[in-house]
Amino acid sequence: MPPQPPRRRLAAKAALLLAMGLAAGCSALPDTVGQAAPSDTLWTLKDLNGAPAGFSASLRFGSGGSVSGTAPCNSFSARQTAPLPWFEIADLTATQRGCPLARDEAAFFQALRAMDFAEVADNSLLLSNDQGQTLFFQAAEGPAT
Repeated sequence: MPPQPPRRRLAAKAALLLAMGLAAGCSALPDTVGQAAPSDTLWTLKDLNGAPAGFSASLRFGSGGSVSGTAPCNSFSARQTAPLPWFEIADLTATQRGCPLARDEAAFFQALRAMDFAEVADNSLLLSNDQGQTLFFQAAEGPAT
């Protein structure tokens, strides 16, 4: 069984980075999750609500708040419109290929739309909401695709 998402560690690192930035008077912190993550990082889904994801999904944050990725059956695009630490997906559109994992895909899109917060630390991305739902991603190894 893979390790559980390091939520406390992510929150502690985010708080430390914020404190360091404010204390040092250095350049402004990133405004969005896309700016906080290394440029063009491919994030692969590992856990859905604390359990291993039973399907493949990924996302990538682009310039201007763009989001693109793959779900179990289709590719998708959207916009991430909220400043850190908040997360909000808007204008999600997906290709329309059918497949046996259509229910998993619907659950993934529903979960993605339900997320309210984003935490980025090292090679981990945790999306969460006040209802305790989570999507935990890790940066893909190797060159971006």
